[in-house]
Amino acid sequence: MAAPTKNVPPLGHGTVVNDRYEIRQSLGKGGMGEVFLAYDRSTQQPGALKVVREESRMPGDDEALRQELLLARSVSHPNVCRVHDLAPSPWGPILVMEHIAGQTLHTHIRRRKAQGGYTADEFRKIASEVAAGLAAIHAQGLVHGDLKPGNVMVTGDRAIILDFGFAQERARLSARRPGAPPDGGTPNYMAPERLRSGGASPEDDMYALGLTLWEMWTCRVPEPGYRPRAKPMRSQIMFDVPSGLSVDEVKQIFRCLADDAALRPTARHLRFFNPSSLTTSQVQIPRERIAPGAPPGRSASESFVPSSQALLVTYCTNAPEAAGTLFVLDKPAITIGRRSGQDIVMPEATVSGSHAVVRWNAGSWTIEDTGSTNGTYAEYIYERKKTIALLHGAEVQLGESRVKLVSFQEHSPPHERARAYLARRDGLTGLLQRDHLVKALDEDRQFAEWAGVPLSVARYHIRGPNRQVSERPTILEMLALRRAAQRVVELTEMLLLSIVPITGGRIGPLKFALVMAGPNPDEARNVVEQVVSQVQSSMPEALDLAATLVKVEPGHQVQALLDD
Repeated sequence: MAAPTKNVPPLGHGTVVNDRYEIRQSLGKGGMGEVFLAYDRSTQQPGALKVVREESRMPGDDEALRQELLLARSVSHPNVCRVHDLAPSPWGPILVMEHIAGQTLHTHIRRRKAQGGYTADEFRKIASEVAAGLAAIHAQGLVHGDLKPGNVMVTGDRAIILDFGFAQERARLSARRPGAPPDGGTPNYMAPERLRSGGASPEDDMYALGLTLWEMWTCRVPEPGYRPRAKPMRSQIMFDVPSGLSVDEVKQIFRCLADDAALRPTARHLRFFNPSSLTTSQVQIPRERIAPGAPPGRSASESFVPSSQALLVTYCTNAPEAAGTLFVLDKPAITIGRRSGQDIVMPEATVSGSHAVVRWNAGSWTIEDTGSTNGTYAEYIYERKKTIALLHGAEVQLGESRVKLVSFQEHSPPHERARAYLARRDGLTGLLQRDHLVKALDEDRQFAEWAGVPLSVARYHIRGPNRQVSERPTILEMLALRRAAQRVVELTEMLLLSIVPITGGRIGPLKFALVMAGPNPDEARNVVEQVVSQVQSSMPEALDLAATLVKVEPGHQVQALLDD
C-alpha cells in the first residue's frame, strides 16, 4: 500500500480524503491511530475513518490493516462494528467503518459513576451484548486481542465491539522474545499468561472481558497485572452493582478472571438474566457433552455406507482405560462380545463372550442381544431388552459397559474432544471425575470466600436393602445411579434458578456430590429435601436415595468435604 505523501496538511474539519470522504471531526485517538467522523459523498451517509498515524506505524501494518478488513467482514453481528473498505490515501492507509453514534464504554463508565453507578439491569444488558459480540468473533476462529472499555461503543440501544483483529495481527507479525513487553493490545487488560509471554488468544479475550466488566463495578482502570481475585470483592468495588445480580452472574465474572486459562468460561456460554423478565430457561444451561457428529444424510437410508458410523465406548467398570475407544461399523452386521472371535472385542469382563449383534436396516441400527449373561439395556430402562433401536447419538449398555453411536472418525477432532471429555468426566453419569471435582470445588470455595456467600456440599448416595455402598454396584444400581444423578442435577439447578451448570462429581461407586454457592444452610437443606423426595419416586423399589449436607467453613480441606 502506498506510503503517505510528505508535507500533506493535517487531517481536520473540511479535509476531503480521496475525493470522497469529507472529515467532520476527530472521534478519538488510540495507541495506533486516529478515528474521524466523515461524510461519504458517494453514499451520502456518515462513516468512520481509521488512519494509522505515521509516527505509530510499524513494519507490517499495511498487512495488519488488510487482515483487519478481511477478518471484520467475516463477522456479521449487531454487537460487532462493520468494516466496509480499506484504501490508500496521502495520509496513509484508511479503514472505512460503520459510524456508531454513541460513546465508548470507558466514557460511559465515568458518566454513570457521576450518577451513582450502574443498575443491575444496565450492567446485564451491556455485559450480555459484549459477550455476544465476542462470541461471534470467536465463532469465526478469530481473536480480538485488545478488548477493553475503550474498544466498546455504547449507543442508545446496544453495545458494539470495535477494532478487533488489528492488535492481534500486529502481535503475530512482530517477533517476540521471552520477557519482551507485550505488543498489540493493552497491558492493563491482559491475562497473566499473555503478560508473561505474549500471544493473543480466546482465553486472553475472556480475561479482558472479565476486567472490562470489573471496571464497570469499580469505575477504576486496572493496573497491568492487577488481580481482582486477590482481595474480597466488596472491599474493591465503588458501587455495589453485584448486590442486584444473581450469584451465578457474579460467579461467571470471577471465573473469567481465573489465573488458570482452562477455568475461564467461553463467551458463548456467558449467561445473564433477561433484564425485562428476570427469568431463564433451564434447557439453555450450557453443558459439557460428547457431540456425536453430524447425523447421516439421506443417502445412508438408501444403501449401507461402510465406516460412516462407529460405536464409542463411554464407560467400562472393569476397564476404565477403554473409555474413548472407537469401533468402526464397517459391515451391515457386526458381532460384539468378549471373545476374540467377535468383530468388536470389548475389554469389559461382564460382556458375554458373544453378547450382541449390531445390525443395519434401512438407514438405522439395532442392537440384538444374543442371550448374554448380564443383559443389554436401553437408556433409562431397568429391564433387559432383546432388541434396541439405536439412534444417532444414543447410548446402549452392554453388561457394565456403555457405547454411543457416533459419526466421526478415529483421531478426528470430534474424537479427540470426546476423549478429552471422558478423561474429565465419568462416562456413566456425566459428572466430573473425582480429581476434577476437587479442583472445581476448590474454585467454588475461593469464589464463596471472595464474594462472601454461603457454600454447601450435598453428598448423595444410593443404598440397597442389604448392601454397603462401597461394594461393587449391580447393573440395576448402575442404571439407577445414572438416572438419579442426572435428575438430581436438573432439579437442583431448577430450584436454585441456575444459569450456569452446577458443580457436580462422582465420589464413589454409588455416590456423587453437588456444590451449591449462594443459598444459606436452611435454603440448601430445603433444596436437598425436595430433590430427594422427587427423585426417590423414580428409583427402583429395592433402592433408596439418601443425602447429607455439609456447610463449607473457612479452612475446610476440600478432599474431606467429599467423604462421610
